[in-house]
Amino acid sequence: MGSGLWGVGFSVVQARTKRLLKRYMATPMRRSHYLLSFVLSRLVFLFVEVAALVGFAWWIFDVGVRGSFGALTFITVLGALSFNGLGMLVASRARTIEAVSGLMNLVMLPMWILSGTFFSYARFPEAMQPFVRALPLTALNDALRAVMIDGSPVAQLGQPLAIVTAWGVASFVVALQIFRWR
Repeated sequence: MGSGLWGVGFSVVQARTKRLLKRYMATPMRRSHYLLSFVLSRLVFLFVEVAALVGFAWWIFDVGVRGSFGALTFITVLGALSFNGLGMLVASRARTIEAVSGLMNLVMLPMWILSGTFFSYARFPEAMQPFVRALPLTALNDALRAVMIDGSPVAQLGQPLAIVTAWGVASFVVALQIFRWR
């Protein structure tokens, strides 16, 4: 999911620093079409990344997928879209690679620490739990674990998928409103 955030963020800001966005502004292309092209290109890379990770986990560590590959694919695409939206949002106003790098780390570092990626988020104080559970990476991790480990169907994952979807929709809506070509 980080590839969606960083891949989109760095690409948009790099195009802005090279003044390519200013040239695109002169074309009849809409902002939404330009931003959508980045999202679709990141999805192509996503399938290769996920296949490599799942294949490696199966081959080396004998980690299987108990749920359906369709559910795994759906959740992965939904998560990628959400994190692409966050990447668009972060890059929508940043003018330099250094600025967008700092902003992306500001967004991702707390999620890595709090979302159960490296250790369980259940150990955090009870007062922090609502905040931690509202993070998109927490919801995505929970949904992916439910499918891969427990074999849960998508229909049983309403809350985490709603959180991931809400973050994605909100990020894209705000990014489209505040995106600047220059």
